[in-house]
This record gives sequence, structure tokens and C-alpha cells, in this order.
Amino acid sequence: MTGVAVVLPGESSAISGMADAWLADEYARAVADEASEVVGRDVAAWWRDPLNLRDPAAAHVEVVVTGVAGYRSLIHHGLRPLVVAGHGVGEFAALVAAGALCLDQVVELVHERAELLALSPRPDCAGMAAVIGPGAGEVAQVVVEQVADGGPLAVASVDGPEQAVLSGGRDELARARDAVVAAGLAMVRLPGRAACHGPLMRPVAAHLAVPLSDLDWSVPDVPVVPNVDARPTRDPDQLARCLREHLTSTVQWEATSRALVDAGATSVVEVGAVPVLGPLINQVHPDLPVRLASGPGAPIPSEELPEPALAGPAATRGVT
Repeated sequence: MTGVAVVLPGESSAISGMADAWLADEYARAVADEASEVVGRDVAAWWRDPLNLRDPAAAHVEVVVTGVAGYRSLIHHGLRPLVVAGHGVGEFAALVAAGALCLDQVVELVHERAELLALSPRPDCAGMAAVIGPGAGEVAQVVVEQVADGGPLAVASVDGPEQAVLSGGRDELARARDAVVAAGLAMVRLPGRAACHGPLMRPVAAHLAVPLSDLDWSVPDVPVVPNVDARPTRDPDQLARCLREHLTSTVQWEATSRALVDAGATSVVEVGAVPVLGPLINQVHPDLPVRLASGPGAPIPSEELPEPALAGPAATRGVT
């Protein structure tokens, strides 16, 4: 079986007003309206002010709701995905989009999750940094083994052959930078980011255990590829287990890119305002067609047209 994979980006895709382009579509608008009821405010207006997006709650809810809204719009206009995946907090959007979880429960959980990030060290004490260059994932793992010395440092994500992300304390990241540069690669701090997907998230994960256990799971309409193990599945128990481990585990996005093609994807649609995941997927599969869906009204991929012609040019830039 061949077809289209849909991918939903995470926090790094958040920009002011990214949902606005979808709101003219009734199916997407219904998603935004439901989210507004859950959080008790007009979410579209909340997200239009760039200053509000400095609040992780606003940024995280925006990318999740926009991802679900765009996905539902595309589905109602004929898109039939073979498999779905989300990066970081985008995995919550993927689970709702595929039908594994309900939107209202996920919006509440994502909002609470973002607020609980206040329990983690402040960005001036800890954070994340991207390792850029050939073999980034391998270099990042070696650096963690060399310089962590028992301190909080971990590979937060392996995004592609030329990009990985480290998560840890300020001192550990400083030592990691020296080791990365010595290996001939570059390291770039990600400003204002909490040290997600690493050991510093354990207190947050512990607080989330109860709300995660309260989620009502269903068998999704299409397989979802979890960040934790990059294995496409429709098994709610497997998806729930991966979500429980999500915040303290490595995001296996390079493996996810491979899993999408192994599942039969011959093209990919990224729902977002700017290309973020597309460039990473093309690091793994340079010839795989990837298009950006940034609003409704674009042609829908079909078996006769495996390369989607959605809003936006082929993805050529962006990082997570």
C-alpha cells in the first residue's frame, strides 16, 4: 500500500497567527472554537500577539490546535493519509488527528503540561542546543557519554543525519559545545526552551502521570508513529505507553522519517505555517516529495497524483 503521510510540527513551528489561514474553513474553525471553550478564551486572538507566544502554554496549544484544525480540513476535503506523526508536542496533535484521543482532553493536558514546565530549571540554568553537521546524532551521543559526568545531559532528539538536539544543564551544555566543536560540528543554543526530553523533565513527568492515566483512548483511524520508538501503530496501549515516556525520552525523528516510507508513504504533507519537518525528512529521503499545507483550498493528493500540490513550496529550510 502506498499513499500520503501527514506530519505535524511542534513548538518550533509556533508563530503569531498561524491558525488564521485555516479559520475560513468550517471544519478547521470548529476545532479552534472547541479549543476556545476548553481554555476559556478566543484562542485565535490569543495567538495573534507574538508576546503571548513567549508563554509555553500559548505556543504549545497553538501548534496542537492548528495541526488538528489543518488535518481535519484536509480530511474533509478528500485527503486520505496512510500514516500520521508529530514532532515533540506535535505528537499530541497527531494522536487527536488520527482519532486516538479527544481534542478537549488533549488541549487541557497540553495546557497543564506547559504550565508544569515551570517546575523545570529556568532557561538561564538549563535548556536545549542543536548539534548541526554530518553524523550529528552519533556525535551527540558520544558527547553525552564523554562530558555528562553524572550531570543532566541527554540527546533530546535525533532529527536527521545532520541535526540532533541536546538537553541539559547550563554547565553540561557548555562542556558539550566544546566537544561538539572539537568534533568539527556546530552547536547552537535554542533560546527560551525548557530542557525537554531529558532527565530534567522527570519532576514534570511525575506530575503528569495522573492526567495521562485519565485519558480516554480509542483505536486510531490510521497508524501513528510515536516519537519514543518510531514504530507505526494503531494499538492504544502502545500509544499510551509511549506518551507516558514522551517527555523524558529522545524524539526519534530520523527513525520516524524512515518509518513513514517503510509504511508506504510516497509523499508527505506537513501542516504548518513554515517548513520545519520537511527539511528534516528530506535529509533522510532527498527525493521524497514534501509539501507544506498552510491553509485550506489547495489540491488534494490522490493515487493518481502521489506528489501533493498543497499550499507552499517544497520545504527547503527550518529546524526543530
